[in-house]
Amino acid sequence: MTRSIAVIALLLAGLGVAALSLPAQTAAFVLNGELLDLGQRDVRLAASFSDAAANDNLLAQAEFPGTLGAALAVRKAHVEWASQPWAGTGVGDGSPTNAVLGSGNANFDTSWQGVTTGQTGTNDNVHVALQTSGGSTLAYVEFPVSDGWRVIYFDAPWIWSDGPGAPAPGQIDLQGLATRMAGYTLGLANTVVPGQTMSSTASDLVLLRSIEFDDIAGLQAIYGVRSPAKPRITGLSGSRATGGQLVIEGQGFAPTGNEVWFTRAAATGEPLKLLNVVAGAEQLNVSIPDGVADGDVLVRLGGGTSGAQLSNAFPFDLADGFSELHPGLGVPGASPPWLTGQGDLAPAGQGFELLLAGAPPQQAGALFVALQAGAAPFKGGTLYSFPVALSLTVAVDGSGALALAAAMPAGVPSGSVLVLQAAFAEPAASQGVVLSNGLQLGVP
Repeated sequence: MTRSIAVIALLLAGLGVAALSLPAQTAAFVLNGELLDLGQRDVRLAASFSDAAANDNLLAQAEFPGTLGAALAVRKAHVEWASQPWAGTGVGDGSPTNAVLGSGNANFDTSWQGVTTGQTGTNDNVHVALQTSGGSTLAYVEFPVSDGWRVIYFDAPWIWSDGPGAPAPGQIDLQGLATRMAGYTLGLANTVVPGQTMSSTASDLVLLRSIEFDDIAGLQAIYGVRSPAKPRITGLSGSRATGGQLVIEGQGFAPTGNEVWFTRAAATGEPLKLLNVVAGAEQLNVSIPDGVADGDVLVRLGGGTSGAQLSNAFPFDLADGFSELHPGLGVPGASPPWLTGQGDLAPAGQGFELLLAGAPPQQAGALFVALQAGAAPFKGGTLYSFPVALSLTVAVDGSGALALAAAMPAGVPSGSVLVLQAAFAEPAASQGVVLSNGLQLGVP
């Protein structure tokens, strides 16, 4: 029996860098008076863009684990303002105009907190698309932002493109505009200097993906030039499994009292934090807690209140546990069904639960199972459970919800991966089908 067949059978049994120097140019940046403290460094996306073009980027980048489509475009937009080149090298975004992401060189970094399908208030630090027309307005930021912000996009009449290349004629570059919107949330206003992300005369949104000298000078005026003492993560080693020991390598950590911030799987907007972590010789050793998702990790010096006491964000991918793959395919005006999991994935462990919400009420659908994460076009959306190894029939209740108790049987090899995704018939969808997000299960 092959490993693939064995895993399927067991599953069926269980289902009961260097500092950036500024050019010698005259800056004329304009500030809007806002400033984000360390309690407002989270960033999320609401699963609300209905255009297929906004979520058809299937080119996964290892440097941005857990994000595709509109989520990846928005995440990169905020990364461009970061204190140093992303992942130590400044990996680009697929655009010839922006070979390096992470150009701020200021005491400012954000914590990616995933995609949410819940309520998103005016101060929830989230990007949201409304399925209404804004006339000639593409997007705006709700002020004030000092206690949290929200960026609103209008899904009509615009067609949003998530990249990574330039948008097709008639489409709007989401990453470029999101980079500018991020600038407003940081405390910047329009500048008269041409060629800048915050330029009042900017017309090519793709060019806005890369912040320039005036944008950088304004950011540094608000948060200060990156301090030499600012903690810095240079790499991760050790285990990536829940409960395993992760080694955070870097410099500038405090001997005691460090905080380690992870992306939270529940996407509440609040980083999952480990407190009072002791540092060794230029490294921190932490046990990866339950509830962590693919995203990033940061270190805050204990008691620190300024951006100079929060490290750069460094990409983190979980080797096991539950990891949501975005996005699903919804219907106009509604979020896609959402599939999550919780509990113990260890073979012969205490068991886990699969939770589905937001599906068409009282409908039977299919739960696809794959032994790897793929990405294939399907009914206008993306099928992450690909190639499909198994299809199970599931039924939701009158609220469109499902709870399925399961256990990982003994004998499933450590390191195995299962990817689940639900599909339901829906006449209101463009091709008659709605898809949930993908849910990856990593066996410890």
